[in-house]
Amino acid sequence: MISAVLGGMPMFWPGLLLSLVPAALLNRQVGRLLRAHWAVGFVLLLGLGGVVVATLLPEAFQLTEGGVRHCIVAGGRWRSPDELLHVRDIELKLATYAPVGFAAALAGTRRRVTTALLGAAALPFAVSVVQYALPVIGRTCDVQDVWDGVQGVVLGAALGLATGPVVRAVRARVRAV
Repeated sequence: MISAVLGGMPMFWPGLLLSLVPAALLNRQVGRLLRAHWAVGFVLLLGLGGVVVATLLPEAFQLTEGGVRHCIVAGGRWRSPDELLHVRDIELKLATYAPVGFAAALAGTRRRVTTALLGAAALPFAVSVVQYALPVIGRTCDVQDVWDGVQGVVLGAALGLATGPVVRAVRARVRAV
């Protein structure tokens, strides 16, 4: 289902591949900053790259000339589990934002987890602001997109918080050996 949506976004795969470069080069520094494993930094950077590619790059290979600022502000709501599994556009948003929430939840200290999760939750709002401020990219900001992004971050964070103790226990055991 997601591949059908991505078929209309020719810049997605090249952009995601390009986001591998900063993720590979900066993962250790970001991991240190978060006081987490380098893999957490890699997932966070790759997730951020996915968000940029899926939400801020023009959908075609050209910029829109004379774009009009437009923002849909009606109808924002939390999606039901049934909608999450059956609407293609929502699946893409969840798949885009969930890795950011997951990696943020695996930051090293509670204070860093809180800061990273607040930043991750603010990301969908920031994306909509950029979409509104730059009509030339041909993207329309939408309050429902913000809700979907926040829901993706929350689902990713819940998974990260649930797996965090297991990951830390395995790391501690590996260090002890």
